[in-house]
Amino acid sequence: MIKKCPVCGKDKIIVLYKNLKDKDFFIDGIFRLLKCKCCGLEFLEPRLNEKELSKYYPKNYYSFYNYNKLALLYHKISAYYYSRKGGVIKFLLEPFRPLFYTYYIKWGKSVLEIGCGNGMKLHIYQKYGMKTAGIEPYIEKITEAEKKIGVIKTTIEKAPYKKNSFDYIILKEVLEHIPDQKKVLKKCYELLKKYGKLIITIPNTKSLWNIKFKENWYGYDIPRHLYNYNPKNIKIILKKFNFKIEKIRIYDLPYMLDGSLKFKKSRNPNKKLFIFSNFTKIITAPVSLIVSYLKLGSIMEITCSK
Repeated sequence: MIKKCPVCGKDKIIVLYKNLKDKDFFIDGIFRLLKCKCCGLEFLEPRLNEKELSKYYPKNYYSFYNYNKLALLYHKISAYYYSRKGGVIKFLLEPFRPLFYTYYIKWGKSVLEIGCGNGMKLHIYQKYGMKTAGIEPYIEKITEAEKKIGVIKTTIEKAPYKKNSFDYIILKEVLEHIPDQKKVLKKCYELLKKYGKLIITIPNTKSLWNIKFKENWYGYDIPRHLYNYNPKNIKIILKKFNFKIEKIRIYDLPYMLDGSLKFKKSRNPNKKLFIFSNFTKIITAPVSLIVSYLKLGSIMEITCSK
């Protein structure tokens, strides 16, 4: 068993859950989830490297195929909200703001998304006049459309970018997938311009759905999520790399409840479930909105600067 916490370095490690399996794609493997009693970090054992992880990202992994229409609409509305100052539409959208993904839109600024999948968000950033680049190590093939927005198939360590290249770097639900947390954060700091911003979204272990669903919480996504953070321990690791934390936002989205129900009920890879569909995401959206207002959501969005 791993003896020391990867974040705080303390040796008070306990086994949180045993005999965990891939409940999404049912790929072979048995894992344990460990927890540091000092800082609360929860992490996978055995540790997987990038080569070992690659088999858990099949061709039908959600971020590789064509855009989900509901997801695309959600991101277009979020971007519109953050790109406009005032107006009737923004006023009407204001009550739903806790559910929106935050877009940092400034004409002419440069943005790098690490783990960008098919580049859906980069397409939107480019539409608003930003210079885009993206890294996706696990995608099978880069399309021409993805090339046009700067997507390349590589790892952050091998990326061909110069230091101080980007105004914004985005890690949207990506940091938890990366075997070497310290290496990627160090590289992000190098690639950011002075006063540039790093925006990280990750699952929040101090959430209502984690308490309710335990090992079936969708935020764990065994074994693709290697590290699981809370507001306390994410601050510890970011400060180690000299990032200045500006804001930590806690919110929720319907897929976290929907996915947790799916993990709890799904035992057969061939069984089709009514849950985890666009319809159930729509009908559970009011629940996510309430959970977001209560700041008990399954997602943390951390904004920090160089």
